Amino acid sequence: MQSRRILGLDPGTRVAGWGMIEINGNNQPLRLGSGAFKLGGTAPLLERLSVLRSSLAALLREWQPDLVALEGAYIGRNARSALRLGEARGVMMVTVAEAEVDFLEVPPALVKRRVAGSGSASKEQVAVLVAAQLGIDPIFSSFDESDSLAIALCAGLEKRDGLVKNGAERSSLPPGAAPQ
Repeated sequence: MQSRRILGLDPGTRVAGWGMIEINGNNQPLRLGSGAFKLGGTAPLLERLSVLRSSLAALLREWQPDLVALEGAYIGRNARSALRLGEARGVMMVTVAEAEVDFLEVPPALVKRRVAGSGSASKEQVAVLVAAQLGIDPIFSSFDESDSLAIALCAGLEKRDGLVKNGAERSSLPPGAAPQ
């Protein structure tokens, strides 16, 4: 089995996380790079979305991933925040489509279950467990960065388990189902 590069994305309109991993033939993940796009808290939304698009396009050209995994939509208590998050996700999806890279959308609870063993794990727990799985220090610039690596790790597990077929947008698991 060849190694494959997976880019995990944690969307946002102020800060968006990215994490690039490589999974070798022995299914051992290695962090190649990670960070966060700082989009600015006071800049107009259209400007921030434009920066997000150009930053992500540059990242895709530089790392040339085999698969991009994006955290699925999450509706919290604040409808305005959910709408803004959807706008960032849309920009990310179009940018990935234009780069012609396989795409996978991963539900947030599945990421937590796969990486931390519980769909209700805290961001702190996810960060520590992501670092342990990658064999790195648990020091990240933000939870956006550690979450993006968790998304990439989850996508690597999904791919390994045969749940992603030819660039499908969602896993074959029904919502809320536990992986086997």
